Amino acid sequence: MRDMKGIKNPSMKQTIGIFVLVAFGFILTAAGDLRAQERSDLTETPYAEGIREKASGEFGPVEEESAQSPTILTFDERIRIYRRSFTEPESLIAPALGAGIGQLHDKPVEWGQGTGGFGRRLASAYGQSAIARTIALGVATTVDEDSRYVPSNQTGIWRRTRYAVVGTFVSRTRNGGKMPAISRFAGVYGAAFVANAWEPPSQNSATDALKRGSTALLSSVGWHVLREFWPDIQRVFRHKQKQLELEE
Repeated sequence: MRDMKGIKNPSMKQTIGIFVLVAFGFILTAAGDLRAQERSDLTETPYAEGIREKASGEFGPVEEESAQSPTILTFDERIRIYRRSFTEPESLIAPALGAGIGQLHDKPVEWGQGTGGFGRRLASAYGQSAIARTIALGVATTVDEDSRYVPSNQTGIWRRTRYAVVGTFVSRTRNGGKMPAISRFAGVYGAAFVANAWEPPSQNSATDALKRGSTALLSSVGWHVLREFWPDIQRVFRHKQKQLELEE
């Protein structure tokens, strides 16, 4: 069992293949209805007066409206954001950290230690992350949800931290209103249960899946807090860098 490589059960492979096909089929089906609505949506729902922010750093927002502004996402924009998500720091660093923690605690024990064990854990974590984003895309497209994180533009550490935490569980509507972050919940927990298809016996129960989903959700909280304070962190580093240059 400790030398297990890949998925040995053919039915498990079929399950994963069917899921991927269904997920992408679901997204493409939703695309037709959404495209038919795009033109009327753009003319009937104007953007509110607000600040449109451009990406200013690795963790900065990408063409997002301010927290108070209504937003309209076309299907093409959703796909563009989805594609970019695969190369964002959160999508690359989080699986590596998860794999490192699993390696440290030797979980799942069947995957062993060494480079092989870490590779399996990393592949599992990244695969779960990719599936979560795919499910989230399909759900968000269907319910017209905008789950992108937008900085608060507030002051005070506590207020900004609270905003970032709440922003993990709440998304925006096209009219600037709030709604539960359905796509995020569906993504992290749906992917956690799909991962049972390749997780070894010690980690493929419903309880294990719920734990993985909850861990992924808590990870999103941490990343939102980092996104909120990242511009401040950058300013501190730039200030210290300038001080060092002046001292030289």
